[in-house]
Amino acid sequence: MRSKLASLLLVVLLLLASFSTALAQSEPFCGDLDAADCDLLTTATANMKEVASYQASGNYNAILTGVPGLPLAEATVDVMVDGAFSYDESALAAAAELAMVQSQEDVTNLMAESPQLFVDFYNGWAFDMVISLDANEELAAALSADAGIELPSSLSVPLILKDGILYVDVTEVAPFIDGMQEMKGWLGFELGGVIEAAAEQGVFEQAAASMDPEAMASTGAMDPATMAALMGMQAALGDPTAFEKFMTITRSDDDEIDGAAVAVFVTKLDLLAFISSPEFVELVKSLATSGALGADALSAADVDQAMQMLGMMGPMLFQGLTSENTTAVSIDEPNYLVAEASLFSWDLTSLLQMAAMSGAIPADQMPSGVSLVEFSTSVVNSEIGEEQTIEAPADAMVIPAEAMMQSSN
Repeated sequence: MRSKLASLLLVVLLLLASFSTALAQSEPFCGDLDAADCDLLTTATANMKEVASYQASGNYNAILTGVPGLPLAEATVDVMVDGAFSYDESALAAAAELAMVQSQEDVTNLMAESPQLFVDFYNGWAFDMVISLDANEELAAALSADAGIELPSSLSVPLILKDGILYVDVTEVAPFIDGMQEMKGWLGFELGGVIEAAAEQGVFEQAAASMDPEAMASTGAMDPATMAALMGMQAALGDPTAFEKFMTITRSDDDEIDGAAVAVFVTKLDLLAFISSPEFVELVKSLATSGALGADALSAADVDQAMQMLGMMGPMLFQGLTSENTTAVSIDEPNYLVAEASLFSWDLTSLLQMAAMSGAIPADQMPSGVSLVEFSTSVVNSEIGEEQTIEAPADAMVIPAEAMMQSSN
């Protein structure tokens, strides 16, 4: 039963960590908001789909500390993206269709039936951005040891996409790439031409066929356990609206971002109601009995028994868990989504204590300090609708599409 309890806890963690997908729907969740607030949120979401140019600054953060089995005491990664973006009419239309994608099945259907959609999106999209990455020293040292070369704890890469050509300033990354150690400055890649040729040659249709989990398993490209896990998670997250009964949204105090008044909406998950619901039990059963967790996975009867115990201990186990989204909407017309943030944070202390008491985790593997898993994102949009000047670097060496396709053959 100890190994089965560990499997249950793994399943619960997977499902709850994935719940952020349900909180970030393409159509806004209004819950019990009054009509005016729902209209404000809905209008802002719709207006953003028509925005052809803007600037954005994003932060993506991951923290894992005091997690049993993790070879590091702590791993932290911060990714920052800052840039200007623009879309032509065909790219906007393609983006609107791509925004409706909610599953791998949707992706494969688009690849098989509408490959031109990807061509239009890529060739009509332009940006000038810088991606920066910071990792803690312990993680950087571990990655360096694994790679056999000294990797930095921080890195910055400028990128420009213009007329289907992706330009990369390789100055900081070249020292870590074989054959490029001495390179500096901008390299251009005619990816737009490669994507167009791929669409004409039926590569998208072939790729869509190969992405079918059952086909991948039958050809050996995906092992049965991985296929089961993928299909289980697809089933769990296939309909984000199914989670709405466990969600609440409120309008908190108005704020100000870059001098503009914004209405702030916070969406949260009622964890205890969610975990004790028949829907959640069925999700756990689907994933646990899929074969994804091996021979020691829980049976349907095991799940029923374990979920009863989990329901009783839920208040203790999940008191340190937060899963929420925050959206800031400009109050003055036209209404836009000025900022969005998400947070999935779990203080695992109570959970690990229970696991140790059950014998699922040996006492000598229990962390002595804080145990935390946290993922957060934050994006702030500015200059929404204002023209953005994006120019290709004049001194870039461009690798033509033909050369890229020949090298891949």
